[in-house]
Amino acid sequence: MSSARILKLDQPETDVVVKRDEQLNVFIPILGLDGEFKIRIVLAGEGAAARIHGAGVLSGEQKLKLAVDTIHEAPNTTGSTLVKAVLKDAANFEFFGMIKILKAAQGSNDFLQQDSLLLSDEASANAVPGLEIEANEVKASHAATAAPVNQEQLFYLRSRGIPELVATQMVAEAFLAPAMRGVDEQMHDKLLLPLQGGFRAAPINRHATQNAIPIL
Repeated sequence: MSSARILKLDQPETDVVVKRDEQLNVFIPILGLDGEFKIRIVLAGEGAAARIHGAGVLSGEQKLKLAVDTIHEAPNTTGSTLVKAVLKDAANFEFFGMIKILKAAQGSNDFLQQDSLLLSDEASANAVPGLEIEANEVKASHAATAAPVNQEQLFYLRSRGIPELVATQMVAEAFLAPAMRGVDEQMHDKLLLPLQGGFRAAPINRHATQNAIPIL
């Protein structure tokens, strides 16, 4: 059985249980937020799977702490977490990700990745991924990055006559794209709205954006 959920960050802690053979797609919108939030995804039944995506833009002086834990309680469970954030102005994002595989969850696998794109010198991001492995027949790993805009990408776009502000937005949208696949148009536009303040000088074709430059 396959299902999908949008987990809005409107309460400090959220728990989601995935049952036997259930395939759950979770999307976490990062949208105009301040505060601390924790999400726990529990893979409680054999064969349970969860794909967790999160994406959005933080601007101004917004400060967000987000923790996402995936807990494997049963055998042959699968997890995948991808969280991407763009930070403008003096925004700050702290991410804590944990993959926990209990002893009974043999044959499970999981991967966690968090990437942040910094659009100003004042913006900051920190990621703390972790693993707690009690079983021996499993696969689990994680990765994290935080970096400014790729100047080669900007040069590529500007050399084709695209103004710098529009080029910056195109790079930001392409950066977020992998974590926003499957998001409906209304949510897509709402998540990208903060990029319009100081970065959007002209309408951008979304499909052209995704095809114009390589996605990080």
